[in-house]
This record gives sequence, structure tokens and C-alpha cells, in this order.
Amino acid sequence: METLTPPYLLLAAPVLSDPNFEKAVVLMGHHTEEGAVGWVVNRLVEGGAKALLPDEVARTIHPDTPLRIGGPVATPGLIVVHREPVDGVESIAMAPGLVVSATPEVLPHVFASAPDASPVDGLLVFGYAGWGPGQLEHEMEEGSWLVLPYDPYFAFPADIAGLWERSLARLGVTPGRVSSPPGGVN
Repeated sequence: METLTPPYLLLAAPVLSDPNFEKAVVLMGHHTEEGAVGWVVNRLVEGGAKALLPDEVARTIHPDTPLRIGGPVATPGLIVVHREPVDGVESIAMAPGLVVSATPEVLPHVFASAPDASPVDGLLVFGYAGWGPGQLEHEMEEGSWLVLPYDPYFAFPADIAGLWERSLARLGVTPGRVSSPPGGVN
């Protein structure tokens, strides 16, 4: 199987029952023969970012900023996945149109305004999804994952309600029509 070039979206197949990834939409930022890394974009921490951030940091962002559960692998702090670099803020360009920062200085630049119906500028996440060498390829061959080409509307959603279903529909997949063994479509 050919290694995919990020960014792209990984969609949990309807037959995937792992509770960490059931109905997950994962924005993939790194994928080489050495492994893969991405962030689940459609799982939220109840209470949003304000519930977990210290007051002095929380005051720098919009009060409705969601905090996403990026995946089952814990990170030492929050990560901001954003679409454009921010001048003067330390960050790593993961892929075209995909930048990652772990410094609080990025927060007011990316999350000062309210999320709306259009793609947002960034995602505030805790944790990530990671795969070792060949692991993701194996899971894809088993039919656990579907690939959706990168689209900011799905990668940086303002509204996550029904995102998995909308993502599958973009591929022409109806969840109830997928059967076992994984990957089989009726």
C-alpha cells in the first residue's frame, strides 16, 4: 500500500468498534513509513477550553472556543493545529496548510473570534492519534479506515454534529450499507 501524503482525513469505517475511534474523523498531519500522526476533530471536552485553561490564558481566547480530544495518546499540554503560520510564534509546518503550535502565545491569534459555520482557523486539542510503522496501513487494508481528501470544511469544522456522516456522504458511503468483513460495501 502506498503511503498517503498529508494533509488528508481518515474516517473510521462504520464497522470500526474501537471506542477511541468509533465514528472518528481524523485530520492527518504526518504519515511516513516510520508512522503516522493525526488529530480527531469531532470529539469535544465538555465545557470547552475555558473549563480547563488557567484564567490568565482563558481570557485571551473567545469563551466559546471548543477543546477537542485529539486522540488516545496524551500530550503534556494543549496543542493548536492551525491552517496558517502566525508571525513570531514557534510552530511546526506539518503539511501544506497545516501548522502545529504548543505555545500559549498562539491562542489569541487563532481563537480570538467566535467559531461560526465556516471552517475555523484552528483546533485546540489535547492528545493525538498515533500509529507505528506499518500499523495504519495494516488497519486500512483490514477496512477499518476510509480516506477523504483534505477539505478545510471537514478538517477544521465549526460544527461537529454529524461530521462523520457528512464526511462519509462526501465519499458516497452510507453507513448502514457497509458490512463485515470490514471494507465490504453492499
